[in-house]
Amino acid sequence: MLWAAAFLFVSYTSSGIASPTRAANDSVPRLEIRTEPSGGVLATAILHLPVPPRIVLAVLTDYEHWPGLFGHRFRIARLERTEGRVVTDLQIKRSPFPGELRLLCETKRLPDGELVTSLIEGDFKRYVRRWKIGSDGAGDRNRTRAEMELRLELASWAPTWLVTWSLRRELEEHFRILHEWVVKRFRAETGTPPAPPARGPA
Repeated sequence: MLWAAAFLFVSYTSSGIASPTRAANDSVPRLEIRTEPSGGVLATAILHLPVPPRIVLAVLTDYEHWPGLFGHRFRIARLERTEGRVVTDLQIKRSPFPGELRLLCETKRLPDGELVTSLIEGDFKRYVRRWKIGSDGAGDRNRTRAEMELRLELASWAPTWLVTWSLRRELEEHFRILHEWVVKRFRAETGTPPAPPARGPA
């Protein structure tokens, strides 16, 4: 979904591609953002996290604490758990503008393990976020490779330079918080520190 950066604005660049953030260690993701010919934006990211996949999945599906995971940039107006899906009604701050954006969406865990959040209704034309969570490296079950793909388009227009800057800034903040939270959860559950940071290319 969420994510918070994406919730606030759609990212556009005149060239269609934003410079990627290269991973130097676990806490810095590889993030790429580009516009789509049909409208909207595609953001992709690869994160390497020093904890088992189950820890990452537990944090991403802790819906009651989603606002904190996204820097408290939105509030949950309604949360409904039904068989096979979770529906969240999010009210997102329009900062630096007044008011809020609405994103009513559902999150499902697919048979292949993907975690998919998609638009039901709100102030977006399109919103689909996918997380693919798996073991990192050669069968190392104590580390996670997390791939995120986000496709979204706002229903209203916003300045290109502003939405581009906002999306990158807020996604990077979200990934930083996610890293901190998975490490904290791992320590709380095991009483031990996570695996050392990985170096080198993703």
